[in-house]
Amino acid sequence: MNLKHLFPGLKNFKVYLNTASAGFLPLTALKRTMDFLVYLVDFKEGVDSVDFLDKEIMEKVLKEGAKLFHTSKENLTLSVQTTEGLRRLLSSLEPRKGMNIVSFDMEFPSLACLLKSYAKKHGLELRIVKNRDGWYFIEDVEKAVDDNTFAVIGSSVQWISGQRMDIKEISKVAHEHGAWLIVDAVQHAGSLTLYPEKEGVDAFVAGGEKWLLNPSVGSGVMYISNELIEEASPLSGLLNMKPPIGEWSSWWGLPEKNPWGEFELREDARRLDFGSGPPYLLAAALWGALELINNVGIEKIERHNTKLAGKIRDEALSLGLEIIGNENWENSAIVTIKTGLSYEKEEEIYQQMIAEGIKVSHRGVLGHFGIRASPHLYNEMEDVEAFLTSLVNLLSRV
Repeated sequence: MNLKHLFPGLKNFKVYLNTASAGFLPLTALKRTMDFLVYLVDFKEGVDSVDFLDKEIMEKVLKEGAKLFHTSKENLTLSVQTTEGLRRLLSSLEPRKGMNIVSFDMEFPSLACLLKSYAKKHGLELRIVKNRDGWYFIEDVEKAVDDNTFAVIGSSVQWISGQRMDIKEISKVAHEHGAWLIVDAVQHAGSLTLYPEKEGVDAFVAGGEKWLLNPSVGSGVMYISNELIEEASPLSGLLNMKPPIGEWSSWWGLPEKNPWGEFELREDARRLDFGSGPPYLLAAALWGALELINNVGIEKIERHNTKLAGKIRDEALSLGLEIIGNENWENSAIVTIKTGLSYEKEEEIYQQMIAEGIKVSHRGVLGHFGIRASPHLYNEMEDVEAFLTSLVNLLSRV
């Protein structure tokens, strides 16, 4: 799988194994974006029509998303990265005071901030499942969830350890108690298969900046199950409502319309939309990236990514190093190597790698830390080998 020619930014690095921080924008996304911008500059017919642009842009990106996630486009809509989508989703739900939310102690800080404020606003108890040596186990989730649980909310792939959470089993636990399973999929979507209906996910949000190949664009995608769509009561804008006469274009000029009249919410995932004109530029960039991912095939991408990550894992262990999760690690595209050195010494090694043009990350939380590598579809085994050679050389000098 040699796709490097589609990612000009790779030329700035000797090795780039850092997609868990940011992916590369492919030329396919650039083309879709430029085509749309040229269309806007020319101000061609339809440029100011929601009906036209929904058909030409939104419908097409949602169709690509539906293909990727094995769902219906009616169950998908867009977000601005991850947290905004989760905020919009949670604000549409009304938990009873005194209920609880279950999450995980090593979550990304933005999710923790969101859940803390949401719990405070609604008078909810936060139950935080603690890691065991950097890993989570289903029996600990089972202990935290009860009949008063509103939702289990967490990442489907953990950002530090790369743990691919057993969301199908977590879903069973949540649903047995009448709770929702809401997933932050930013470290999952585009890298590994994610089929929410098969795995029992009620909703997920994934920003485009990492594995969906839309860095710094602001794009993101949301999946919402039929059951949660029906439950959701979002604040109404206008364009997350049903067009009063089947389309918006013909409605604007009607002299008899009443701005304070009755409107009905949409019955698909787009009832959680922004309520104004959709972010078509973000949609165009995401469309071009999803096309590439779908053309390669997510199952092929998963095999590729886990093979490269597995090589990093195996070589690190053979060198006498450890990884977070160790014997529990499997089927992920994120590996965090524990060198056994102090954080400060490890930081020196990391900085020397950066100086060599080898881009990985140095990440830590709650006392767990290491050098994190995260290969994606534009990487080859030679990238992994160059990274490992550098790591061995630098460790030998310590």
